[in-house]
Amino acid sequence: MSVVAGRPYLSFGQYMQQRHGEHVHKLSLNASFTCPNRDGSKGIGGCTFCNNASFSPNAKAPDSIESQIARGKAVIAKRTGAKKFLGYFQAYTNTYDEAENLKRLYDRALAVDDVIGLSIGTRPDCVPDEVLELLLAYQEQGYEIWLELGLQSANDESLLRVNRGHGWMEYEDTCRRARDMGIKVCTHL
Repeated sequence: MSVVAGRPYLSFGQYMQQRHGEHVHKLSLNASFTCPNRDGSKGIGGCTFCNNASFSPNAKAPDSIESQIARGKAVIAKRTGAKKFLGYFQAYTNTYDEAENLKRLYDRALAVDDVIGLSIGTRPDCVPDEVLELLLAYQEQGYEIWLELGLQSANDESLLRVNRGHGWMEYEDTCRRARDMGIKVCTHL
């Protein structure tokens, strides 16, 4: 990987362009997941900053995965000319279900033409080995797979203050297990 335009880093977009030879764009998807910090298993009401409607265009009564992808592809292709896409499961905790149910949802996104992979947004405390094995299986089939972990802070006191429901150790454990399997991990703060 090379650094582009004198920047000390390679952006995700630049990395994808180098890897795939063209622009690859994420298509935001809402699969109607919830979160253990909203459903009562770890908390109620979510983190203090939780407002998925602010970043998810499909936050209210989402259409089917296929319809969301078609709509997103039409907008993005017109705006950027992108011809390759990642299904970006973004809203809430997109690994918070049984692996077989996740597989059915992820398969639907991957079945759409020009979707070359998935980016899965989730919490570090909701990624059991079965989910990592599922993601690895997709990767071994040649799909571009990214596990996107929300961290918000590396300080356990801060995580407690924002009602996150997990600590740094869960993040560190999930990163290690994913990387040990060769799954690419990115983090958003």
